[in-house]
Amino acid sequence: MAYPRNYIKFPENCYEPKKVEVRGEPYTIYGYKFRGLNDFYDFLKRNPKVNYEVWNRNGLSSETGSHDFAGIPYDKAVEKLMHDMDPGYQEYLSVQKAMHAQAAKTHEYKNIKTIAGGVIDPVAYTTSSPTIYRASRLVTKPKFITIDTQVAYYWGTSKSQVFNRALIITNLIRALERQGYSVDVNSFMVAEKYDEVIQAIFEIKQHGGRTNYQTLYKSLVDVEFFRRLCFRLMESSDVREDWPDGYGHTASEGFVRNLLHLKKEDIYFDQPSEMGIRGKDVGQDFINAMKHLNLENKIDVEKEASILRQSVKVLKK
Repeated sequence: MAYPRNYIKFPENCYEPKKVEVRGEPYTIYGYKFRGLNDFYDFLKRNPKVNYEVWNRNGLSSETGSHDFAGIPYDKAVEKLMHDMDPGYQEYLSVQKAMHAQAAKTHEYKNIKTIAGGVIDPVAYTTSSPTIYRASRLVTKPKFITIDTQVAYYWGTSKSQVFNRALIITNLIRALERQGYSVDVNSFMVAEKYDEVIQAIFEIKQHGGRTNYQTLYKSLVDVEFFRRLCFRLMESSDVREDWPDGYGHTASEGFVRNLLHLKKEDIYFDQPSEMGIRGKDVGQDFINAMKHLNLENKIDVEKEASILRQSVKVLKK
């Protein structure tokens, strides 16, 4: 048998393995990139070759993982990428609608002088100034911010932790947009083992574009996205190490920032356990996450936590 070398058949999605240095140490990188979930679906449907030099045909976790751990079976998980609706997404969407209904948009205004319209400025009037009126104008100076999201998480992560993290991300997007920010979302899976790294980049939301909540839900909430579909990416990589024993481990924030050259000011969403997201009280999870991210100066954390708590109550009615 030979290594699959999927980068030859899929040059638009797979990169030839390359050597890089991360924080002074050498690594071999096995990379993928997808322009949204449609691109990921097309890639998986074309059946990339599995690396049977490393993985056992009868031991692929993407196929043999239990339902409780890995979600629906692999073939159904692939097709679910293209489904418009499912019961889980409907619940998720109801929370989003409730958050939107509760939150008023915040605008920033400034006072300007003008020749017409507004309120007369007595001082300007008595000095025969041509700009005798004062008016308020909306501040439209663009502010940009990027949210970087790690798709991978360790095996003990619960579905409720994954769900709460997704709600926190979408609520944060809304909160930032209400503050006048244009939000970009980068999503990726980065796992490492010894001196090898498997990374997959998923383009989710670009600056100025509308948030696609179905895409966010499928990539951040559905456990099978990581434990079936991303596992298949691992199984299709030309790795040499003993990856089947645990499928590597989630790369740390510092490692990923260095590897992907992320900006210092980017907001980095790590796996739930690293951010204090326990999967119980979503409001407290939000507060813990915002404290971890040092975002208290950008949004009203207590207010947003309250909005999130009230929105989640919709599911319990």
